[in-house]
Amino acid sequence: MNQIASQNAPSPKVVVPHFVFGSLTWLAVSLLIFFNPAAFTQHFFNPLLLSITHLLALGWMTMVIFGALYQLIPVIMEVRLYSERFAIFSFILLGLGAILIAYSFWHFSFHIMLFVGGSFVVVAVIFFVANVLITSYSSKKKNIERIFIITAAIWLLFTVLAGLTLAINYAFPFIGISHIELLKLHSHAGIAGWFIQLIIGVSSKLLPMFMVSHNLNTKKLTYAYFLINIGLILGVVSLFILWKYGVIISVIMVVLGIFSYLLFIFEAFKKRVKKQLDIGMKQSALSFMVLVIPLFLILSLLFDLDMLKNLTLPLSVAYGSTIFIGFISSLIMGQTYKTLPFIMWLKVYRGRIGKVKLPLPKDLYNEKVAVAQLWLFAIGFLLLLTGISSSTNYLVSSGGMVLLLSVALYNYNVLKIIFHKSKNK
Repeated sequence: MNQIASQNAPSPKVVVPHFVFGSLTWLAVSLLIFFNPAAFTQHFFNPLLLSITHLLALGWMTMVIFGALYQLIPVIMEVRLYSERFAIFSFILLGLGAILIAYSFWHFSFHIMLFVGGSFVVVAVIFFVANVLITSYSSKKKNIERIFIITAAIWLLFTVLAGLTLAINYAFPFIGISHIELLKLHSHAGIAGWFIQLIIGVSSKLLPMFMVSHNLNTKKLTYAYFLINIGLILGVVSLFILWKYGVIISVIMVVLGIFSYLLFIFEAFKKRVKKQLDIGMKQSALSFMVLVIPLFLILSLLFDLDMLKNLTLPLSVAYGSTIFIGFISSLIMGQTYKTLPFIMWLKVYRGRIGKVKLPLPKDLYNEKVAVAQLWLFAIGFLLLLTGISSSTNYLVSSGGMVLLLSVALYNYNVLKIIFHKSKNK
């Protein structure tokens, strides 16, 4: 508990708004999926899917990750966050930017509102990256987790700058490359460069801590780092110059890097002292199992197999949906139960630790609701993935409805944690 809620941690007023905004955005995205199933059964470059994807990536996933990182960086780097003010500025700009971008894409409007929203996001990320880099510079810890987090932050800045450039180029063409190829560059820099590497950096520290795993071989993480980053750089260059074989090599390298990381997590799981997994770890375990699906999908799409010719578009949407919803969103939901309760527990009971009997952090949320949320999520995602793969709107909508129920329960628990009051004053 003290490791997550360390004395170097920022004020909960900095961290908690990120969870609130992100959770409500996730609820809004679930509603959009339920009411707009056709967005997932068309070509992936359609206004509704672009809007939903950016709201998901920026307003939900990146927002919650920012908040969690402000709490976890002091744990990983053993130093105070450089600036809480930077974190607040970043929160405001990221929230506004995500809404403006999503609204613009929904109406497929490549005008001033999109450019303003994109600029807000870029400035938000600059504040975030500056915070991470300056904090890291003051840290004496030089571990692989720190390197992953710094690298992920740099890739995030590249991703949002590429996204803004792509939007401007669509309205005022100045780059002689297909928008689809540029979109692939932008999305994979975000997926593998930002999300995957950030998850590796944080989870390789937290998951062994939660499972009480010792004597792990971190060489697997070093291999993962170099394979993913060399592969990403090669992939970005190859997509830009339209070198197909370079793209193939880059994807294989990134996939191998991710598998190397998964081997590390599997080793931590095997060596765990804490055998019984709580609900947060069970949802996290589900997300890692789901991650195997897009790794095989990207290889199938990459080699353009004849048997899958007619399924290229639905499998492309399934690939992105599995990463964003099945893996990253599921992992964030699971880890919320491991981090947010500790943050609020310390805020409420800081002055009374060791003096009276106190509830445990897990008592701040309803475990039965969390279990129902996990089952509903698994069922909803399975229906959604089946609907996308078969281009069946009613299955997508059904999956969206079940996901909506799951996310509503998740929001209930998040708010229950945040508004927890001491019962023993």
